Amino acid sequence: MFKKYILISFLLTCLNSFSQEIVKEFDMKLEKKRDYFQVINEADKEVILFLNDKEKVSSIRFDDKFNVKDSLSTTRPEKNYKEIVGYSQNEGNYFLFWASEDRKEIDVQYFNFIKKETNTTPINLQLKKEKIIKELTINNTFYLITIVKNTNILKFYISDNNGNLNEKIVDLADLEFKNSSNQKVLLYNAIIGGDPFKPTIKIEHISNDSQPSLALSSALFKVYTYKKDEIIFTFDSNAFSTDILKINLNNFTADLKSIRQPEIAQQEYYNYDVAKSNSFLIDDKILQIKTTPDVLFFTVSDQNGNRINQFKTLREEEINYKNSDVFQEIKSIHNKKVLEKPKQFIRKINNSSPAVTCYNRNGLYYTVIGSSQDIAHSGGGGMGMGGGFGGAPMSLGFTSSYTIGNLISYKDKNVVYTNCLFDSNFNHIEDKVQTSAFEKARLFLEENEDLKETTSIFGKDLYQDLIVFKFNSILYLGNYNKQNKKYQIYSFTE
Repeated sequence: MFKKYILISFLLTCLNSFSQEIVKEFDMKLEKKRDYFQVINEADKEVILFLNDKEKVSSIRFDDKFNVKDSLSTTRPEKNYKEIVGYSQNEGNYFLFWASEDRKEIDVQYFNFIKKETNTTPINLQLKKEKIIKELTINNTFYLITIVKNTNILKFYISDNNGNLNEKIVDLADLEFKNSSNQKVLLYNAIIGGDPFKPTIKIEHISNDSQPSLALSSALFKVYTYKKDEIIFTFDSNAFSTDILKINLNNFTADLKSIRQPEIAQQEYYNYDVAKSNSFLIDDKILQIKTTPDVLFFTVSDQNGNRINQFKTLREEEINYKNSDVFQEIKSIHNKKVLEKPKQFIRKINNSSPAVTCYNRNGLYYTVIGSSQDIAHSGGGGMGMGGGFGGAPMSLGFTSSYTIGNLISYKDKNVVYTNCLFDSNFNHIEDKVQTSAFEKARLFLEENEDLKETTSIFGKDLYQDLIVFKFNSILYLGNYNKQNKKYQIYSFTE
């Protein structure tokens, strides 16, 4: 029973520093090898916290004030199921999808708090000549998405009301995709990368759970899930255009648009041939950045390619649409300096991975323009979210891993950026940029080392007890305080 892990002694308290509040804390007995996963049920205004250790999965259901409603426990799946890759929910039924490393074996755990029922059902997927693109939970439905090797065919494995996975095939043979050289290729060849003998697909998820970081948005392949009935892929592998692929999740029809980047002529800018570019989607708009060491273009268009606004800055010019200094952060928000010369900003952006990110707050667009670059570790390669450590499962679910990864994504990065503010038509506004809930949470986490229970591997910290989620438009951070042995949930507001 869950009572072995948690004593229901809740204390309500508030803190004034960092504009955060402890909304709840409770005593908790923890196994050494453990991790967390949360599911947000906005319809019923409740949060389910799942605690996984080497033997069992225990869950506790909170109301919107984080008062305990009830709890359930069940046995953890076999060791070959490495991680939770997603979840689904409907009418009080919750399903967690555990997966083997190759995703051919799925274990579906069912929880119903009203009926006090749990069970586990195995699913075998063939995945013939398929590579995983992404695992997503959209509008409470789980999607495992693959691409058939050397084709334009996507396959969607979609959860139903009983936790089964049903296959849907989307053939994109009539669409034209481009590679990094701007040549027409199959979709598989457009998104594949890495060692030719061990090809990889890396598509970064962008969600509206929290303000996306530059580190995540610097990825050249992204997938957006801010609409309930649509999934959107963007491809920025070449500097000529951004391709936007939309899949309708009701009828699985597809639409592809190519939004051109500004052309840079040789006679205009000496370094035209080393141009880099990227993009970011928000609402019905696409924000594009294109750089050389000599010039920076920032373009805003609608998703049909109709230009809304464009800003152009030469290397010796001030950026006339910025609302803050230009900053450089190395590994930490506390290791930050101001870059005084404009040419430093443009040169540093072009030398790494250009990026733009944006969020809408009260009709204004808070925009960050800059770049992100990995800082190498002397201890060897790193380990991403969802990987194991010390033989323990690291079963962070998709929504959880996005938000946590977003919050800590500037660690071990060299990030250069400036903040900008625009109205609804992307006209620049002269005003002070307010600190977002995301930045408050990031600062709070770095300031409070005693709250973190971390495990270090290859020189990187994995945050063992951290959960981050958005609920009722408020950003929450949960973590285990090893000093007083209580689990604490903090809130951060704009």
